[in-house]
Amino acid sequence: MIRDLEGLRLIAELTEGEFDLFKSAVHTLLAKTFIIRGVRKEEELYDFTIRNSSLFDAWFSCMDAVLVRDESLGVVCFRGGGDTRLRLGREETCALLTARLLYEEKRTELSLTAFPTVTVFDFVQRYNVMTGDEIKKTRLIEVLRRLQTHKLIDTDSRDISGGEGIIILYPSLAMSIDRDSIDDLLASLSRAEKTTAEKTTAEETGET
Repeated sequence: MIRDLEGLRLIAELTEGEFDLFKSAVHTLLAKTFIIRGVRKEEELYDFTIRNSSLFDAWFSCMDAVLVRDESLGVVCFRGGGDTRLRLGREETCALLTARLLYEEKRTELSLTAFPTVTVFDFVQRYNVMTGDEIKKTRLIEVLRRLQTHKLIDTDSRDISGGEGIIILYPSLAMSIDRDSIDDLLASLSRAEKTTAEKTTAEETGET
């Protein structure tokens, strides 16, 4: 821990402008979890955070948190304790998993600087097939806005309640759910769907 805290001395070496960048980066990470290379207005924050990773590592270690970096994805991520973890309901979790799977499929089709995109219609189709449920339009808007708030996706300026609206899939999705977690969530959905089907069959046949 003492060795980690040595990095805090670097804060005294920052210029006034660099200190402003430091404060802005910390605020962004605490409020939004991610700083993403390629997101407008975050390029400078991303580069600054990567260059000063020792300082950020020391700073976040004071709150028992860590800074996770993936330069291949272009994402810096704050990970704290249980009280700071994002808590999602079932529909939000399913939407996150849907977005994550679509990101994995779409990312190979892109240039190095672009983010994958998908229409709202295609997103809903994948969600419905995966979950066996149809998400209502009002609930869909709420779920997408929640994911957008936490910088996992973004949307274009069109009305996202329409099927032609565009969802931008951020690389933060890949850091939010790893491959093992995807498999676990899919297995959990499969078990839940099977249980529901068995219950429905039992009710229809009058079994208890």
